[in-house]
Amino acid sequence: MSVRISAENYSQEAVIEDRKIITSASVFGILRKQLAKNIGIKRIKGFLFHYGWEMGVKVAKEALESGSSLEYLIKHGPIIHIQNGHISGIKHDCTYELDKNKRIKNFYSYGTWYDSYEAVEHLKGIGKSNGPVCHTLIGFASGFMSTIFGETLLARETTCVGKGDSECRWVIKPKKEWEQELQEEDALDFYNETPIVKELELTYDQLLDQKNIVTRLAHFQNQLTEEIINGTDLQTIADMVYETVKIPIIVEDAVHSTITYSGLEQEQHLLLKTDMENYLQKTQFHTNPLLPFRKKIIKTSIQERLITPILLQKEVIGYCSFLYEDINNHYQEEDYLFLDRFANASSLILLNEKTKFETFERMKGSFLEQILEGRLPASEMIKRGKYTGVNLEKHYYIAVMEYGKTQGSIEDDFLLEEQIFESTFRYFKNKKQNILAGHRDGSMVLLITTETLQNKTIDDVMQQYFNYMNQKFPQGHFKLGISRRGEDIGQASRCYEEAAIAIRLAVKKKIVQFQSLGIVGVLINSKNISGIKMIAEQELGPLYRFEDPKMLELLKTLYSFLLNGGKLEQTMQDLALSMSGLRHRISRIENLLEKDIREPHEMHQLLLIIKSLIAIGEITFD
Repeated sequence: MSVRISAENYSQEAVIEDRKIITSASVFGILRKQLAKNIGIKRIKGFLFHYGWEMGVKVAKEALESGSSLEYLIKHGPIIHIQNGHISGIKHDCTYELDKNKRIKNFYSYGTWYDSYEAVEHLKGIGKSNGPVCHTLIGFASGFMSTIFGETLLARETTCVGKGDSECRWVIKPKKEWEQELQEEDALDFYNETPIVKELELTYDQLLDQKNIVTRLAHFQNQLTEEIINGTDLQTIADMVYETVKIPIIVEDAVHSTITYSGLEQEQHLLLKTDMENYLQKTQFHTNPLLPFRKKIIKTSIQERLITPILLQKEVIGYCSFLYEDINNHYQEEDYLFLDRFANASSLILLNEKTKFETFERMKGSFLEQILEGRLPASEMIKRGKYTGVNLEKHYYIAVMEYGKTQGSIEDDFLLEEQIFESTFRYFKNKKQNILAGHRDGSMVLLITTETLQNKTIDDVMQQYFNYMNQKFPQGHFKLGISRRGEDIGQASRCYEEAAIAIRLAVKKKIVQFQSLGIVGVLINSKNISGIKMIAEQELGPLYRFEDPKMLELLKTLYSFLLNGGKLEQTMQDLALSMSGLRHRISRIENLLEKDIREPHEMHQLLLIIKSLIAIGEITFD
């Protein structure tokens, strides 16, 4: 069976401009649901508001053509709401005042919508909302009222059935009043919301910018990696960074001393460096330069810096900075991406340099150990010394530095030993003084040639080093012994013994030269150890029993008394004793020795004996 129907139908009413489309409220509910699905709940507020606004403006313009009064038009708008099926009823109140130019002086309108189709359809299609949902209705009311008054009036729902309220209530006010009232909220954002197309264009531009940044950053990272692999130095990489970003750059160490810079003239660098030092003196950087931060902007009267730390093994070892004339003309976040990667590259380069330097210094320390043990002939020592940059044909001194332990674990002591070793060779490196340094028997050992002294005395050089170490390690409790000047490198072991003897006698003084020991030094140097012990046993009598803690304590009291020239007050302070307690000990010592220890000859002889025992390591006093 085949059926064919053919027909033509036309409207009986001629419609030229404004054709009417008849549809149900549920169709708008479907549209609303699809909009929420495709552009999101947040964006449909602005979309539906502007849709309602345009409807309101069109209706108002048609109404204005009738020449009706303002009062009539205010009443007419809600009726059109009802006729269009938007609501089933309305209750409203409007109060306004115009000036002589018919401009609004005061305006306030409020009311209630009954059976809002938007609220019903929103609940059916999307569900209960967190806020008002009658966006088309407030758009219509806003557009209509703004058109008939000739000024921007905005409607805003205060309660809504769509969010669970019993009624849909609204208020209309001039836009400027809403802005003053809601200035800290985003309630008016959707009134002027950017169209989706414009927003997509902006998003595309932002994504394109981000793509370009990522591409540049990836290329920059590849360049850095390639330079590091090729063993390029920090100055070359700093120049490369400057050529890439066209921003002057400075690399500093942990105490803000310049390591390298690029993009600056020398005079300009010195000016900025001085300015930065003044800034640091006035801020908390002066007392705590290693502040924990990833990015910081520092601004002075003549410079602005974007600064980031250089981290190595979780410690700050320096800083990288970009310098700006006006940081507001730069994209800080983009610049920081490049600066951060440069800081990471700097960390690797400095780690490599640190490793090479420390390896070389440890090799020199091992060489020093061979010298002290006499394992090599003098000619071989001199030959190898040239490879280390130390001329062992010159006269030299051996210094031994002893330091107190941490009273902690073995790991803590090892860490302190490593820190002292590293600080020592970095100190002399910064002073441009080439020495041999190493560890031996828990002490630092230094070999310093007269050439390295640079026209200074060994006393001055060691005093400055001693002060530096005390400042850097206040818990160190350092003592330092210095040998006599050695003339033949083959005698280095003897010089080491002299320095070790001097350090044992460092009681009143923290730095002692062997040559200041006088006759004690001669006695020890002659290796007459058995004779020293025999005389000591004879002269000290019961006090020679060092295994007895009480006798050792009395011997310590005697030594302090003799060092102070028999002055009871000073001895009392040194030993933290009362005067009566000290007098009791002195009396007991004299009884045990059967000697008057205040007699000059006895004092000198006893002091010499005790110093000799200390020098040969027979006894030690904490």
